[in-house]
Amino acid sequence: MTTQEKIHDNIQDEPFDGIRENRENKPPVYFNILYYGLIIWAVLFMGYYLLSGWSSHAEFQAKMKAHQERAAAAMEHGARK
Repeated sequence: MTTQEKIHDNIQDEPFDGIRENRENKPPVYFNILYYGLIIWAVLFMGYYLLSGWSSHAEFQAKMKAHQERAAAAMEHGARK
Protein backbone atom coordinates (compact mmCIF):
# COMPACT_ATOMS: atom_id res chain seq x y z
CA MET A 1 0.00 0.00 0.00
CA THR A 2 1.48 3.35 -1.00
CA THR A 3 1.47 6.48 1.08
CA GLN A 4 -1.16 8.02 -1.18
CA GLU A 5 -3.45 5.04 -0.66
CA LYS A 6 -2.94 5.22 3.11
CA ILE A 7 -3.90 8.88 3.11
CA HIS A 8 -6.91 8.18 0.87
CA ASP A 9 -8.05 5.37 3.19
CA ASN A 10 -7.71 7.72 6.16
CA ILE A 11 -9.92 10.40 4.57
CA GLN A 12 -13.59 9.89 5.17
CA ASP A 13 -16.32 11.41 3.01
CA GLU A 14 -19.47 12.53 4.75
CA PRO A 15 -22.47 11.64 2.57
CA PHE A 16 -24.66 14.59 3.52
CA ASP A 17 -22.28 17.54 3.09
CA GLY A 18 -19.17 16.30 1.30
CA ILE A 19 -16.73 17.34 4.03
CA ARG A 20 -13.52 15.34 3.87
CA GLU A 21 -11.73 14.67 7.13
CA ASN A 22 -8.04 13.86 7.10
CA ARG A 23 -7.12 12.00 10.27
CA GLU A 24 -3.50 11.60 9.20
CA ASN A 25 -2.51 15.11 10.32
CA LYS A 26 -2.60 15.29 14.10
CA PRO A 27 -2.51 18.60 16.01
CA PRO A 28 0.85 19.76 17.39
CA VAL A 29 1.84 18.37 20.79
CA TYR A 30 1.62 21.77 22.48
CA PHE A 31 -2.11 21.94 21.66
CA ASN A 32 -2.65 18.71 23.57
CA ILE A 33 -0.51 19.99 26.45
CA LEU A 34 -2.50 23.24 26.58
CA TYR A 35 -5.82 21.41 26.31
CA TYR A 36 -5.18 18.90 29.08
CA GLY A 37 -3.34 21.49 31.16
CA LEU A 38 -6.40 23.74 31.01
CA ILE A 39 -8.64 20.90 32.14
CA ILE A 40 -6.33 20.12 35.08
CA TRP A 41 -6.09 23.82 36.02
CA ALA A 42 -9.90 24.17 35.90
CA VAL A 43 -10.44 21.16 38.16
CA LEU A 44 -7.87 22.44 40.67
CA PHE A 45 -9.27 25.98 40.56
CA MET A 46 -12.85 24.81 41.07
CA GLY A 47 -11.78 22.43 43.81
CA TYR A 48 -9.95 25.20 45.65
CA TYR A 49 -12.95 27.53 45.65
CA LEU A 50 -15.58 24.87 46.23
CA LEU A 51 -13.76 22.97 48.97
CA SER A 52 -11.88 25.79 50.70
CA GLY A 53 -14.97 27.16 52.44
CA TRP A 54 -14.70 30.51 50.67
CA SER A 55 -18.04 32.17 50.16
CA SER A 56 -18.84 35.41 48.37
CA HIS A 57 -21.83 35.83 50.68
CA ALA A 58 -19.66 35.56 53.79
CA GLU A 59 -17.11 37.97 52.27
CA PHE A 60 -19.89 40.45 51.48
CA GLN A 61 -21.27 40.20 55.01
CA ALA A 62 -17.81 40.83 56.52
CA LYS A 63 -17.30 43.89 54.33
CA MET A 64 -20.76 45.23 55.14
CA LYS A 65 -20.12 44.82 58.86
CA ALA A 66 -16.79 46.70 58.57
CA HIS A 67 -18.50 49.45 56.55
CA GLN A 68 -21.32 49.79 59.09
CA GLU A 69 -18.80 50.00 61.95
CA ARG A 70 -16.88 52.74 60.13
CA ALA A 71 -20.12 54.60 59.37
CA ALA A 72 -21.22 54.35 63.01
CA ALA A 73 -17.81 55.62 64.19
CA ALA A 74 -17.98 58.51 61.72
CA MET A 75 -21.49 59.40 62.86
CA GLU A 76 -20.37 59.29 66.49
CA HIS A 77 -17.31 61.39 65.72
CA GLY A 78 -19.49 63.90 63.80
CA ALA A 79 -22.02 64.08 66.65
CA ARG A 80 -19.29 64.94 69.19
CA LYS A 81 -18.21 68.07 67.28
